[in-house]
Amino acid sequence: MRSLVEEGVLEVGADHRYHVGLWLWEVASHAPRSGGVQQAALPFMRDLMDITGHPVHLAVREGGHAVFIERMSHWRSRNARPYIGSHYPLHVTSVGLILLAHAPAEFQEEYLAGDLEQRTPLTVKSPGVLRRSLASARSRGFAVSDRQVVMDAISVAAPIRDAHGQVVAAVSVNTPLGSLKELTMAHAVQTTALAITRSLSILQPACPT
Repeated sequence: MRSLVEEGVLEVGADHRYHVGLWLWEVASHAPRSGGVQQAALPFMRDLMDITGHPVHLAVREGGHAVFIERMSHWRSRNARPYIGSHYPLHVTSVGLILLAHAPAEFQEEYLAGDLEQRTPLTVKSPGVLRRSLASARSRGFAVSDRQVVMDAISVAAPIRDAHGQVVAAVSVNTPLGSLKELTMAHAVQTTALAITRSLSILQPACPT
């Protein structure tokens, strides 16, 4: 329960009982906008989880944070966090890096000029280094968070696009350090993201202009 409170999924009230946290309500507020993405993503997230054996996450951007709106994990997984409803600064997670890399340029500069939170000793705080990471994410089609959130895990994410080609979400796989090769993870995640993108374009086709 403590970890759920730390993530904002639950809160402890004055009556010392657990209540739904602010960030879980935040996820609920995304439902009308992200429901189509979740519907498109779930079958492919399950496939990615089964192939890799590791937790898979779906996130969207809310301001300067990545909000996790869906998760797939085996019940015995020790690396299942973040939980649904968790929110992290964009620059520390792989999904956040993807979402930041495809955000408007003005927003990127505003974000990089702000106070960049450090989660671990390896969290990148240099705006210059982050700019290069964002450029790399755009050119390679995936982003990596290597011990940026916790010291024993790595995650790889790829972008999900709507029918207009806009990045609306990101999907990631999280693994213990050293369990899978980065490029192997990247290929699997990119394949999953592409499948979700295609499914989403069927569920929510582009409106004629």
